[in-house]
Amino acid sequence: MTAIEQIIKNIDSGKSFVLEAGAGSGKTYTLIQTLNYLIENKGKDLKYNHQKIICITYTNVAKNEIIERLENHPLVLVSTIHEFLWECIKSYEKQLKIELCKLNEIRYKADIDLGKESRYIENLVERLNGIDSVVYNDTAFRDFEKGQLHHDDVIVLSKMMFQSYPLLTNILSQKFPYLLIDEYQDTAPETINALIDSLLENNKAKIVIGFYGDSHQKIYNNGVGDLTKYYINSDDQKLHIVKKEENYRSSKAVVNLLNNFRTNIKQHAQTELQGSVKFIYCEYRPIKTRINRNNREVEDENKTAYNREINLQKNLNFDKIVTILKTKNWVFDHLDNKKNDKILVLVNSAVAKRNGFSGLYRIYSKRYTIRVGDELNKRKNALIQYFVGYTDKKTSQERETGVEHLIKFWKDSNYNEVLRFLKRNSSLFDNVYLEHKHKKIITDILNNLMIIRDTKSVKEVMEFVDSKKLIRKSDTLKKFFDQINSDFNELDEGPEKTKLTNNKTLYDSLMELQYKEIINFFEFTQNHTVFSTKHGTKGEEYRNVLTVIDDKDWVNEVEGYNFEGFFSDTDINTARKLRTRNLFYVECSRAKENLVVLALSPMGEMALHNVRKWFGNSNVMKIDDFK
Repeated sequence: MTAIEQIIKNIDSGKSFVLEAGAGSGKTYTLIQTLNYLIENKGKDLKYNHQKIICITYTNVAKNEIIERLENHPLVLVSTIHEFLWECIKSYEKQLKIELCKLNEIRYKADIDLGKESRYIENLVERLNGIDSVVYNDTAFRDFEKGQLHHDDVIVLSKMMFQSYPLLTNILSQKFPYLLIDEYQDTAPETINALIDSLLENNKAKIVIGFYGDSHQKIYNNGVGDLTKYYINSDDQKLHIVKKEENYRSSKAVVNLLNNFRTNIKQHAQTELQGSVKFIYCEYRPIKTRINRNNREVEDENKTAYNREINLQKNLNFDKIVTILKTKNWVFDHLDNKKNDKILVLVNSAVAKRNGFSGLYRIYSKRYTIRVGDELNKRKNALIQYFVGYTDKKTSQERETGVEHLIKFWKDSNYNEVLRFLKRNSSLFDNVYLEHKHKKIITDILNNLMIIRDTKSVKEVMEFVDSKKLIRKSDTLKKFFDQINSDFNELDEGPEKTKLTNNKTLYDSLMELQYKEIINFFEFTQNHTVFSTKHGTKGEEYRNVLTVIDDKDWVNEVEGYNFEGFFSDTDINTARKLRTRNLFYVECSRAKENLVVLALSPMGEMALHNVRKWFGNSNVMKIDDFK
């Protein structure tokens, strides 16, 4: 049976399911097929009972694509996860306030137990009458005392509401008997718990929930990853597994590689294209100068010289491979970036230089040292988020909250998105009903901003944006400014004073930077150059892919990667190992025809042994042997 036939069988039997769909398998197409089946075969009953089908996606782009392909069918409500969960709970004001107070107390106590100053207030319940209503506007702002929710709060509160009020889940199952969730692997565990352990568990005979995704494409810490525990045990099987094993994207060589290190699905290439895969490793390492531990200054100079030599050699090795690939008809410099082959990297100094944000990289490097690549890639600092937004760790969704997102909407002449952005993120028109006359005000402000950002410093752009009230500062950014503007020089020497001093230096240096570097960095994060972040390419495809590995840039415990440890199966940090495997799977599976993996950092013999098993002996070579 095909995947869609299995899905239809589950639906007709009233069984909830999970579709495990490998890269390039046509998951979205199968989701659309499912929705069309429900419309055609269940539509009459749904219409009679005033019910709807819910389809949850994680980006507005995906949402709009599905709506368009279904021709905006009235029986299907396509929603982002936050929109859906808020729609479920927003009408129950009394219960929502009670749960909000509970959540406030949990977070307040957690902060106090850690000895932290809490942003939450003690005994919010005593001020409950002062909260007119609980509101959510899909922003990064929260103020429980005023009843204002951050988007993360909606995730947690919906779980609490589902658990505390079973009647709520009964009402939802009657309104929405079919619930389909795209990219399940990136769904927050709290949401999965609410949907399966509360909504489904309480209403098994009334609702069918379908999860569509790929456990091997979870590349952020916060998603649930896989749903194995819900279908592995036949005695308590809440979901039924459906596997989609076709690969319509990649060549035979690429699909064979993916199958060699993925065990839960074996894909079948749907193209006759043979393609190729290569793994290139580098052996050169400069000789370390003997460290003089009696002289710290000499020791630091030796380390600096060694690292400088390492970085120089890595850049030479990278340039060498790019040059050779160009002779093999790879394209990296076409004026239309869509026609270029792709280089997948995490940020390093060479990438920053080539993409025009080397000054930004240097500033970050001084602040975060070995974590610089990770900090830039994930845009974790609230100050940089003000300009370029960030990726939501709970949903992998691009949060379009930065100055550059507003400019993007404006340059695209997408006036509706400009207005939506301003309503959510700006105080320019607070308590004002927007009329046609306001369009000229917005036009003048944004046209001036376009000019300023091309020629002025970061500080001048920020001052302009602030003066026009274009973007409200997030709570985290307000805290950042409060800290760097405090008199922390009076603090005793220690980690806290060092952190504040470093943050102040970061701010001062960033303000002096030409804003053009922020623009260039934003273009890089949005994959608008031949270089792309590894995280930003999920769902995309390219003719040829060069993916660059350098463990030195990102091997940390909490959010980093360790490719040598993954290849050799020696990384004892299980979470990091899975994260690395998934990122490697995502980047390799972007290639339609040819894939080259360039390892700039050392690969041990055990790692190379496994790499040879995956790629094939003849496809693994030293850099000097790649011609």
